[in-house]
Amino acid sequence: MRNIKITAVFTAILFIFALIPASVPASAAFTPDVELYSSAYYMVNLDLGTVIAAKNENEKCYPASITKLMTAIVAYENCADLSMPMEVTYDCTNEFWEGDPNKDGAGTAGIAVGQTDLTMKDCLYGLLIKSGCECGNIIGYNLCKNKGGIPAFIEMMNKKAKEIGCRNTHFGNTHGLWQEDNYSTPYDLYLIARYIYDKLPEIVEITNTYEYIMPANKYNPSPYGIYNVNSLINNVGDNPYYYEFASGLKTGSMGEYYTKDSNGEWTVYHKGFANIVSTASQNGFNYMLVTCGAPYTDEDGNRLNGHFKDSIALYKWAFRTFDIREVMNENTFVANVKVDMGENADVAILKPAAAFSTLLPKDLDPSVIQQKITITAEKNDNDAVVAPIEKGQVMGTLELELDGDTLWTTNLVASQSIALSQFEYTMRMINSIFDKWWFRLCVAALAVLIIADVVLNTVQKARIAKMEARRARKANIRGQW
Repeated sequence: MRNIKITAVFTAILFIFALIPASVPASAAFTPDVELYSSAYYMVNLDLGTVIAAKNENEKCYPASITKLMTAIVAYENCADLSMPMEVTYDCTNEFWEGDPNKDGAGTAGIAVGQTDLTMKDCLYGLLIKSGCECGNIIGYNLCKNKGGIPAFIEMMNKKAKEIGCRNTHFGNTHGLWQEDNYSTPYDLYLIARYIYDKLPEIVEITNTYEYIMPANKYNPSPYGIYNVNSLINNVGDNPYYYEFASGLKTGSMGEYYTKDSNGEWTVYHKGFANIVSTASQNGFNYMLVTCGAPYTDEDGNRLNGHFKDSIALYKWAFRTFDIREVMNENTFVANVKVDMGENADVAILKPAAAFSTLLPKDLDPSVIQQKITITAEKNDNDAVVAPIEKGQVMGTLELELDGDTLWTTNLVASQSIALSQFEYTMRMINSIFDKWWFRLCVAALAVLIIADVVLNTVQKARIAKMEARRARKANIRGQW
């Protein structure tokens, strides 16, 4: 009876685990069949969350103006009204004139110090479509002018990055102009962009805007237009980098940058680079792509635009290569496991708890996907699971791998119920009793008692026989007298 209770408890536990949903796709990590300029990239199918291409995605990079995406996140989430008037002080522009060659001549949205007709909305558009560096500082100053100013806003940026899940990112400014402590990785930049894509559609809309009209100031006596610097989405004029399926989000590039020498002077020259975070959609498929580290110029010093070229090449590769394919369904036989004391069944057939479809190359042979099977159900000494088994009961896990990368992990469940054989159970219980030490001791004691009884009876009978013989002899003697 106790064994039956234990089995029932174990079955209940397995049912609880059966309610845990299967984990969903991780990575396919295919190698694009195109030549690229970028030293690192990270590409994800947004429909399934599947990583289809990655290179150096966790290596340190300088995000440049992609930094402005985090500035926009913090600004949007901490400003209840985008019509909020913005004060423009010298604190917002001083760093561009303090002798750091990396900040000299910073790209701006044409905002003037002392301007009084500027709003948060204007600054967000100036920040994201014109990539105006002063916009980042104006936003930071106004949101934190009574709480520590721009440095306090940068602390908010770093706090938000950690909340999103960025583990290798630190922001040192609001705009992305080069400085040593303003760094990230392609993967972390993806997390930031994905946060915007999933939660802040208003920012996505801004990044897809081609033109925005800014209010007049002393540099621009009339309202003036600013234009998106992202060539992927600019279908104007003879633009070889326009890609009709692309949208957003942000470019980030530096023509060159300098670090300090041993004397503390800005003399160490470094070649520039270009990055971009973007999305693209075609025929129901949606992708997000981060590319980093494309050279800013070619060997002749001409602008290379490798980040735009790489983005177009990778999107075209993805759209022509991949399709959503069913790898297995709920009726796919995966494995079996031996069953002890089953009623008319000595094997349980296992199948996946759910169907699995994922993004795979159209010409991939599904047989190259490896199955890693782990049986988690408790087994006895005969390497078998003891009945009863309920249909759908979790018996193990299945992991699908392709080229060493995990595609999917799910539970393996029993495809049918198997009742406990009462006859086998009874016989097993009887047999188990015979194997108990105390039972053997009782049998031995009983045998001793039986033997002792036999011996005593024999001795008693012999004694009685002797006594009868004596009486007979005495009777014969008396008769003779």
